[in-house]
Amino acid sequence: MSTGIFGLLMQPPPAEKTATRFHEWQGVSGRWWLTIVQPLLAEHLNLPSVYVMVRRDFHGRTYPLYIGQTSDTGRRMDEHLRGKLREAVALGGNELHQHFSAGSDRERFAIETDLRNGHNAPLNRQNSAAVFGGLFGLGAAQIEKRNLDGLLAGLG
Repeated sequence: MSTGIFGLLMQPPPAEKTATRFHEWQGVSGRWWLTIVQPLLAEHLNLPSVYVMVRRDFHGRTYPLYIGQTSDTGRRMDEHLRGKLREAVALGGNELHQHFSAGSDRERFAIETDLRNGHNAPLNRQNSAAVFGGLFGLGAAQIEKRNLDGLLAGLG
């Protein structure tokens, strides 16, 4: 075993207790959604969830990169390997935040919509009328808001 500074640098990091970490995300509705934080590149549970691919910086600030929902998180992350997951890692993604408390497909979709409309996640951007702006953009934005209000009304 080496001694001195090189010995210290060569030592493996101390084993950390595995603690469940949580993070809350606020949707456009003002509601907060509790998520469990896991490494982005890991084996994930095959459970339904609303998930957020996240970049956490050195100061602990979180930035959503992609927001989605699925009936099977493990399967969906495997499907994302060559697409969204690779793009998230390229943008510094290092965590997957998962919300497991939705009771139905409809509720999962409503929560995903609430979060997507509340955050500007770069990997969710699509070329739609709402993105292009103008009169068509105003109409599309109003229709999207009306649909979200209807979906969240059932969650109250």
